[in-house]
Amino acid sequence: MFGTIHSFCNRIHKGWPVIALAALLLCFIVALPPAAAENDGSVQIEAELGWQGWGAAGRHAPAVVVLKNAGAKDLNGVIEALNYIRFTPPPPPGSPPGATQPARDIPMHGYGERVSLPAGGEKKITLWFPVNGPGSRVDFIFRAGKNELARISTKMPGAAVTGPMPLAVGVLGVVPPALERVRPIMPDGVYRAPQVKELTKDLFPRRGEQLDAFQTILATAAGAATLDDGQRRALAGWVELGGRLVVSGGLDVGQALDVLPENTLEVTTGQLTEKTGWQAEAAWLGTTFNASSASSVAELHGPGELWGPEERPLGLRYALGSGAVTVLSFDPNQSPWRAGVLGEALWAKFLTPESEDAYYRGMPANYQLGNLVYQTNNLPRDAFVNWQPVGVFLFVFLLAAGPITYLVLRRMQRPEFTWVVVPLLSILFAGGVYVYMIQTGGNVLVNIVQVVDARETGKTAGYTAVGYFVPTRGEFTAMLDDPDLAVQVQAMGGRPIEMMSENDSPQYRVIRGSDLEVQFGDISQWNMRGISFVNNQLAEKATGLSATVEVQGSSITGRVKNETNMKLDYVTVLWGSQYRVLGDLNPGEERTLTMEINVPQYNPQGNYGPQYPNVYQVFQYPDGPPPPPQPGVPYNPPPGRQLNVEEQRRVEMGGGWTDQMRHQGPVESGWPLTLLAWSDSATGEAGIKQYHRPPSYLTMFVARPQIQLPGGKFTIPAGLVVPEVVQSQVRGMFGHNNLTGLEGGSLVFAFKPQLQQNVTFNEISIGFDYYKLASGKGGGMGPPGPNPSPVPAGAFEIYHPGRGEWVELSGSRTFNLAGDYVAPNGEVRLRVIGGAPNQGTGFYFLPPTVAYGGDSA
Repeated sequence: MFGTIHSFCNRIHKGWPVIALAALLLCFIVALPPAAAENDGSVQIEAELGWQGWGAAGRHAPAVVVLKNAGAKDLNGVIEALNYIRFTPPPPPGSPPGATQPARDIPMHGYGERVSLPAGGEKKITLWFPVNGPGSRVDFIFRAGKNELARISTKMPGAAVTGPMPLAVGVLGVVPPALERVRPIMPDGVYRAPQVKELTKDLFPRRGEQLDAFQTILATAAGAATLDDGQRRALAGWVELGGRLVVSGGLDVGQALDVLPENTLEVTTGQLTEKTGWQAEAAWLGTTFNASSASSVAELHGPGELWGPEERPLGLRYALGSGAVTVLSFDPNQSPWRAGVLGEALWAKFLTPESEDAYYRGMPANYQLGNLVYQTNNLPRDAFVNWQPVGVFLFVFLLAAGPITYLVLRRMQRPEFTWVVVPLLSILFAGGVYVYMIQTGGNVLVNIVQVVDARETGKTAGYTAVGYFVPTRGEFTAMLDDPDLAVQVQAMGGRPIEMMSENDSPQYRVIRGSDLEVQFGDISQWNMRGISFVNNQLAEKATGLSATVEVQGSSITGRVKNETNMKLDYVTVLWGSQYRVLGDLNPGEERTLTMEINVPQYNPQGNYGPQYPNVYQVFQYPDGPPPPPQPGVPYNPPPGRQLNVEEQRRVEMGGGWTDQMRHQGPVESGWPLTLLAWSDSATGEAGIKQYHRPPSYLTMFVARPQIQLPGGKFTIPAGLVVPEVVQSQVRGMFGHNNLTGLEGGSLVFAFKPQLQQNVTFNEISIGFDYYKLASGKGGGMGPPGPNPSPVPAGAFEIYHPGRGEWVELSGSRTFNLAGDYVAPNGEVRLRVIGGAPNQGTGFYFLPPTVAYGGDSA
């Protein structure tokens, strides 16, 4: 018997190369992918891209796709739009001057929908997806399983234009000729023609995020009648995300208001009158008009802000989330607004960018979602297994591979088996842990970060980002339960574009069906795979954190109450250059705080550290910022706290979301009254599916405390309302300690008090510290004068909302004005106009201040 076994083993030993080769061939055959079915032409694709062939780069656009099945079999598959980018490799070293390499198209992102295509049938689908811009390649592909049955290749129409272009203007109804002729001025000082596109029901989405190619939309009565309820909700959502909606007035203003869901706006209409003489309106719009053309004007009533000259307003304006709705009292498609200088001035008012910084960012929600998705990289402390179970596992393995193996083999008198048992135990232990983690979902780490933003009065917005860390899977599919959800996808990291080819899989695919699938390619295997979206359910459920402040002499008393169902931590109030950390707040708990009202003062000693605290400093010094330096004493601030992992996550999240509040454009003007809080409880529903291990949550709450005024006469002292920079046209800047100077250009400061009740403003007092610029050595910029000086002509202005004009303020440091300079919502706008230091008109200044006086109901 032993001879037979020995002979068999000898044959195996001599023939092991043949056996190994056969095993490799078997594995290769098993691993071969199924052969793709040949495109036999039974499926045909026709596609029309964009609105009348137009789409904005990086924004959503529709594609109307018609599928025809000429075959004899029913088909179930996916119709996909695949975006490509064109890459031209650099010439190899040593190439002659002017040598170029052939360009290649690289597939980047796919957007598709699951469809059923019956034999001999035809189906029309509208796909919504971000496009790469004019001239970019887009392929439309129909797949059944892994088999590609049809493909056509198209290019995005249009030509690339150098310079900032305005977003498009959409029109639900007839396009006014004046809108097509207007040329608004762009941030680079060039007058440009906007894209004007007629919007129809077939090319109107059901998610507000998919209208991000449009800055302004005009809704007429005829256009409003074509939309269904879902599309009306999408239009309202687009406004809340930062869009500007203009509702046509005149005879059909009631029908035009139906473009929004019921109860969105409080507007009632009165009698219709014929008006002539549009000189006051023309002056408010910045033009002249002397004709006596008549037009029907509807009487409008509601809590909106009067829009237009105070004696003859043109309509009502309503803030809605981050955007606004302007309801016109007249029909812009009727004379004299339909064409001519009056109509062009009207549309220039709507289309001229107000803020350069906001213009380049586009819609606020897109920028905020792109910022939030990167926060998913900051994993929580308990994302990975801690040292205790790892220590127990290693101890058991060492015990099994050491003493136990030794004793068992000694008892068997087979010590030579140690060379087999120990490696086998290693494989079993490691494989067992791997299988256990796979089966329990431990190989998929899900990190959810969310923001509940209630800075806009009366409106809360929810934003969610979901990060997946799955290094064990080259390709990974994330599932969400809302197939209509508009998502931003971020496949972080990956191969450089030089190593990619036209036959590679895209970075990700977004496929809509009964669920929403986001299919990540292997390019992001070793990095976080992120998805972000506007979460309306979060905004509805995670409410209840409120804050108010009252003026008590020279200080304010604040009250913060947690009426949510979760514990909040690191609750903090920031204001100007101050902050107060209130700590943790349990559900139903309330805290109070007191802060001194400070007016900005010139600091000749200079600042050691940031002039206004950032979120990192708040966590590092929770009891307050370190004391300022003393004259003549070396400054040695106390060391801050060492932040732990959870504190660092909150710092990164808070700083990324709120830095633009403290540092607006080129100027720091301090924190407006702001409340921040965090929670690691499960907040709202993220809508993700097919995961085993519970995800990690971190939710940040951002709110504006409201100013609570006593009944009757009230005063809001200077320094309580911190200004925000809303417009900046700056050529150059200089500074001295905490003073700022402008070389030409201008800054517009807006004061926006968050008031809890309706009030009447009777007067305001404006303060502006103007410091003359002393001449330095060699004609350079010197230090400021020792004391502020009266403001000269041409340096400081206030906006009159009723007259639509800027009024110069000069000859003093303080200016007491009537309440008609205040908009109905309390906003006051002040403009600082820079001088020319080399011509003796340069100056330094501190941010202006505004004090209010009036009556409260």
